[in-house]
Amino acid sequence: MERKTVAFLLMFSLIFGLAAASYCENKNLSRKEVEKVIEDVATKRGIPSIILKSVAKIESSFVQFNGDGKPKVSRSGHIGIMQVSRNSGYDVDRLKKDPVYNIEVGADLLLAKWKLANNKMPKIGNMDPNILEHWYFALWAYNGILERNNPNVNKSTYQDKIYNIALKEYGQKITPISRGTLPSRGIPKNTLKLETPEKFHEGDIIKYTIGDKVKLDGKNFLIFYDKPHGKDIGKVKEEIMTIVEGPVLSNGFYFYKVKVDKDESKLGWVYGNWIIKVDEK
Repeated sequence: MERKTVAFLLMFSLIFGLAAASYCENKNLSRKEVEKVIEDVATKRGIPSIILKSVAKIESSFVQFNGDGKPKVSRSGHIGIMQVSRNSGYDVDRLKKDPVYNIEVGADLLLAKWKLANNKMPKIGNMDPNILEHWYFALWAYNGILERNNPNVNKSTYQDKIYNIALKEYGQKITPISRGTLPSRGIPKNTLKLETPEKFHEGDIIKYTIGDKVKLDGKNFLIFYDKPHGKDIGKVKEEIMTIVEGPVLSNGFYFYKVKVDKDESKLGWVYGNWIIKVDEK
């Protein structure tokens, strides 16, 4: 599936503009507006939107501000729609005031948990992020790699709550992992490999195609690799790039080979999660 065209980008800007106007007044966006922002952020970051929306629903019911206009902050210091920890290393003031920023940070943290789950927790199938069932351990990690999220210990784990929200709120089924494949206590070992459930469901991650023009988004620079998930061979910042190969799935992420339009000697593989398509006018 190709990236949406400039119409999508214009809509994206309009929605984000609306968000900016609302949060300046310390008023919550409507649920419809929040969900649209989440869908756009998920699209940019290569996360199935149903996963990110369900996390936001569990964490805050899509609320950034309390009834008195003050930012929603939990007793433990978790902030806003995505309930981002004040100790996460991000701009705390923006996390409180800017719901779009809060959602973008939540998406980045979920991607970090996806990466952590790929290394520290069991793998499911080929760890294609566009298969909803593959996010089980990343969701476990988002709430903490703790025994309380072992379904053999707790009948209501965080990831099960996410699956229930996806079904009840959006009609999206996600097949749970069989409890019999997990230890009776504690945390499963990262050497455990599970098969993708026979009944699995795909998300809405949109992939780029050869010839698409892209630029970085969400980072100050991108690292070039000699191959997907390979050796660091350089960096790229503001340049416009052209997709020349990909996507290739490696260690749970989609990679694309790109060339820098103004210097075609700059050629390498980049993560697809921090690039966006640009208008080719």
